[in-house]
Amino acid sequence: MVPPAVGAGAAHYGDVTPADDLEDRAAFAERLRLQFAARHRNLEVEADPVRFAVRLRGQGVDVLLPLGPLHLDCTRRPQQTATVIADFVRASESRLTPRVNGPAGGGGLALNRLLWCVRSRGHLADFSRAADLLTAPLPADLVAFVAEALPGSYMRGVPREEWAAVAGDDEVRRAADANTAARFAALPERIRAAGRVARDGWRIGAEPLFQGSLLMVPEVLRALAERAGGEVLIANPDRSLVLAIPAASPAEEGFRRRVLRSWREGMNPVSRAVLLTDGARLDESRSAPARPRLGLLDWLRS
Repeated sequence: MVPPAVGAGAAHYGDVTPADDLEDRAAFAERLRLQFAARHRNLEVEADPVRFAVRLRGQGVDVLLPLGPLHLDCTRRPQQTATVIADFVRASESRLTPRVNGPAGGGGLALNRLLWCVRSRGHLADFSRAADLLTAPLPADLVAFVAEALPGSYMRGVPREEWAAVAGDDEVRRAADANTAARFAALPERIRAAGRVARDGWRIGAEPLFQGSLLMVPEVLRALAERAGGEVLIANPDRSLVLAIPAASPAEEGFRRRVLRSWREGMNPVSRAVLLTDGARLDESRSAPARPRLGLLDWLRS
């Protein structure tokens, strides 16, 4: 007997669901399973076609995500399916944070787990308690906030109430500075030791959550500028990707296009902005305006 349809948007005929619809839903659930499995390698991810859902389990995590409303939304907006699914996956992140007993696992706030996390201002504005986070401004649409690194590929912004009783703002900032620098301690030497600078620059992508945090590490910025022999263009188009290239490179326009493409295609897009550093400062870099083309009559007159 064919099981009854589950979830919004399923086509019903009496109390059964047509076989082709079941196959479509099974394929849809498998697509979501692969999306979550690729992003959360430390979790067991299963498609549940009977309940039309995806289940994720791991240490401190046991979540069932119904897919009916998402499937209906994709059916109504087929040309935006990729965007709709990406938004659903991102919106589920907060439910996949491991449960802890009390504010930092039951032992109070641990300063050695605090890092700077870099995201866009728009991303941060989506959180109801964004005003409670300790932040540091960055150029363009970027902002850094103090987050706690959790077991697995997870992190969470730490609200002020959790550190106010044990540490002041300056102490928390110093801890985040030191821990972020320690996380990228090997990178400056690797940059300086590079045999050559590739024509398309550097692609740095070892950190799934905190790659953009290297913008908060002065030693990394100095190493890039020293190896480039001058100013460097740098961008954080996705949370697991930083791109950089010497500012004097003839491939600058290609670099800007690559940043834009990485931002548009990223699983977790952060910012399309291109920044400029001399190793000490970090500013937004804007592309030079295109020179107007001469029309045929202008060319004949010249």
